[in-house]
Amino acid sequence: MYGEIVFPAYNGRSAFKVRRISSVKIETSWKSLTDTAEIVLPRKVRDYDRNKIGEIFRVGDPVQIYLGYNGTLTLEFSGYISKAPAGVPLTISCEDEMYRLKRTSVSLSKKNCTLKELLQAVAPGYTIACDETKLLGLVRYVKQPGTQIFEDLKKQGIYCWFEGTTLHAFNASKNNVDPVPMLLEKTAAESLKQKAVEEVYVVIKLLRKAKKALKVEYGEKYGGKHLTREYAGLTLTESEMLSEAKKIYQQAKQPGLDGDVTLFGIPRVTHGMRIKLKSTYYPEKDGMYYIDAVTKTFDNQGYRQQCKLGDKAV
Repeated sequence: MYGEIVFPAYNGRSAFKVRRISSVKIETSWKSLTDTAEIVLPRKVRDYDRNKIGEIFRVGDPVQIYLGYNGTLTLEFSGYISKAPAGVPLTISCEDEMYRLKRTSVSLSKKNCTLKELLQAVAPGYTIACDETKLLGLVRYVKQPGTQIFEDLKKQGIYCWFEGTTLHAFNASKNNVDPVPMLLEKTAAESLKQKAVEEVYVVIKLLRKAKKALKVEYGEKYGGKHLTREYAGLTLTESEMLSEAKKIYQQAKQPGLDGDVTLFGIPRVTHGMRIKLKSTYYPEKDGMYYIDAVTKTFDNQGYRQQCKLGDKAV
């Protein structure tokens, strides 16, 4: 196991690295908006002056976390210090590029606005990955925080997250990277069980200016899972809304597995990748699944990647 924490030169402070690490925890998910990291450094290190901690680790400073084995390192997190250490051991909280967008506001008024146009207004200077043909209709914001706009998009089933400095906006994180084959009996741990097929109730709302909202419902009204989508500024028919509700309903009804599977530090995985599971003793757990979230830990217990499974991949 080997790791480095890099603090690039910034705002008058020289760049430096820390190689003595007590622990690192990185949490990433396309559903959570902001990826986070927590770094714990030991009490006694020679990489910095303990008497000038406040000058060395400052809120807003950039940070990069590299982890790996035998000197082969991979950049696992890039972001900014969101909370500086105040005591010992030194605990540093970090957030990804969302840290910057949380501190900006957006004003935009546009008819027939596309998703990409909205994202470019929220995150100027960033690379955008999204469905460029996606039409949002009338959009109007006045000094609205960028993260609140992302929450509004989530109501339409569009999730936003960063991968490095690229802002992604889709209904899920799924890529075409080759799936990772994994024998469950050779993982660090697993807590997988068959997912219960719940009753599902879907509501689609179309918010219309100066008119009553148009609403379509589908599924088991008193079911265990309620899913709502809200749209504004679009021209949709009830038939189109019902078709969308049925699509969401069928997706929620898909069989699969619930729980986590914990891998060692290699092979490296990220959310959006597929993992192909096979079990010697529990063949009912065989299958290929997308990864929805990954929590990476690096400490004296080892290097681990806890994966939360998502949709079953075809």
